[in-house]
Amino acid sequence: MLKQELETRIAKLKAKMEAKGYDAYVVSSQEDIWYYTNITYKPEERPFFIVISLDSKPTLVVPKLEEAHVQKGILDTDIVSYWDYPSPVGENWFERLRDVLQKFKHIGVEANIPAEHYVRIQGSHVELCHFVAAERQIKSKYELERIRFCANIADRTMLDIFKKVSRETMVLEMSALTQIPQVELIKAKQLDPLNTNLLAVVWPAPESAMPHGVPDIYKKIGDGLNVAMTYYRINGYASECERTFFLGNPTKEETELFQHMMNARKAALSVLKPGVNAKEVDLAARNYLAQYGLIGNLLHRTGHGIGLSNHEAPFVAEGSDEVLTENMVISIEPGIYVEGVGGFRHSDTVLITKDGYELLTRAPIELDELIF
Repeated sequence: MLKQELETRIAKLKAKMEAKGYDAYVVSSQEDIWYYTNITYKPEERPFFIVISLDSKPTLVVPKLEEAHVQKGILDTDIVSYWDYPSPVGENWFERLRDVLQKFKHIGVEANIPAEHYVRIQGSHVELCHFVAAERQIKSKYELERIRFCANIADRTMLDIFKKVSRETMVLEMSALTQIPQVELIKAKQLDPLNTNLLAVVWPAPESAMPHGVPDIYKKIGDGLNVAMTYYRINGYASECERTFFLGNPTKEETELFQHMMNARKAALSVLKPGVNAKEVDLAARNYLAQYGLIGNLLHRTGHGIGLSNHEAPFVAEGSDEVLTENMVISIEPGIYVEGVGGFRHSDTVLITKDGYELLTRAPIELDELIF
């Protein structure tokens, strides 16, 4: 099944290449190479490339120490190795890559290539493109099964947070809950450690007003606006679940702001379906918040794509021109942030379906379920 999946991905890329007139395409990012080969590796400072051509099997350009490793890949590939980084003249990665590319007349290069690498191969017959980024946005049945699996485990850890949390719980303690799914995956022999990242945290009030801040990890969680996050990537596929919860009863103001966050979330979900521009979803949430004078308490877009990465295209933002399509997976997470008080934010992993959407994360969302 996996080999067929990889072959289908390469076939889709070749179809785009042919339509554009490319006879070769260069892919350089770790995630993108994994997407086409399922080869797990850590590039460190040594560049790693896959060159896909129309009329021959893919070619991997790799450092010597990875040569034996990549020979065990699922797909049939040619392998070209360079000595190391840096290498003496005649043995560098860019010289080996140029040797591979010299027979091609029109070459596409995925645009996330590092600038220092691109300058080594650029020329009049080389063009930057976004074929892989576009292809990764539409998830196959194979991928959706794996994202659902990840989302289910993220939900389970969120429920474990709710069971564990108390006024005696330190912020750092929540991260230990990731050991539960990690051990389960190991026992089931289902863990790829190099493609798995498990992060469970709670940002306590009032630090939860800074969604990308880092609170005192030894602080005890107290009353107010606590935001719990299970931010997972399991065996190459990601999901996220975030919930605002309270220890003790929220104030009247907190209750009202929580409901405004929920209404902004509902506004975004209400327009979510294939054919809608991503910025329309963002604007639905923004317009609701603006109506109630809360736009100044919004710090970020409504969402982003989820797949091999926790953050990828499409981006659900007012500056986006991307059109949502069936089988895209995104987050929906409008937030309200009040300095000195805390943050109100739920985030879900959401699948765009034929007629609308499906929540893949399903942890409790209503206020009466989130008071402990």
